[in-house]
Amino acid sequence: MKVGTDGVLLGAWVSLPAGIPLHRILDIGTGTGVIALMLAQRTAWPGEAPFIDAVEVDASAASEAEANFQASPWAFRLRTHAMSVQRYAASRSREEKYDLIVSNPPYFMAGTDFRRGFDTSASASLPDAARVAARHAEMLPYDQLIEAVLSLSEPGTGRFAAIFPYRESGIFIAQAAARGLYVRRLLEIHGTPHKPVKRVAAEFSPQRPGRGEIVRETLCIEDGKGNFTDLYRDLTREFYLKF
Repeated sequence: MKVGTDGVLLGAWVSLPAGIPLHRILDIGTGTGVIALMLAQRTAWPGEAPFIDAVEVDASAASEAEANFQASPWAFRLRTHAMSVQRYAASRSREEKYDLIVSNPPYFMAGTDFRRGFDTSASASLPDAARVAARHAEMLPYDQLIEAVLSLSEPGTGRFAAIFPYRESGIFIAQAAARGLYVRRLLEIHGTPHKPVKRVAAEFSPQRPGRGEIVRETLCIEDGKGNFTDLYRDLTREFYLKF
């Protein structure tokens, strides 16, 4: 699995408010571990830093994530679990809850063209089985992801953050709200100016927001001239050597 812009954006954007203790973080569908590593870097503060569990159903990706974790300065705080999140949630005790859960979940709902928004030409190469599983939600339907988040979150205070294609974000947000998980922050991401919203990052809480309490933000990745915008650079510069 390649390191993608979506994962980097989510890992850099999710809020880590000062003064709110974090003891345990969970990354669902960690792939090769980039979001978990970013959160380990962002929480390398003095004192007790949180432990981070990373769940990945694909065995080869989980193995690569573990190797990446062991090569990092935060290896003692990072743990890989090679299994589905459904199985992981079923195996946890009632006391093992998370203050923050993050996920770059499978992109597209069942039946969606895998290559929508990518290369749709006749010459486009077909994706291998692992990438199809990573892009499509059959192995982790949204209702099961929501159920796992609710099961594993610290009651009343646990937060969840994820990133979606624009259309799928609305579907997930509606399903989450129906289960008592509400959007508190929302980031609409454009590839370039004057292009429609491409991705949506959302942060959820069990606390229903009042009128005007949802924080809405917009980010453009490139300026339309082949350059990264200052906003994107400012958000991600701690994670890119080229910045």
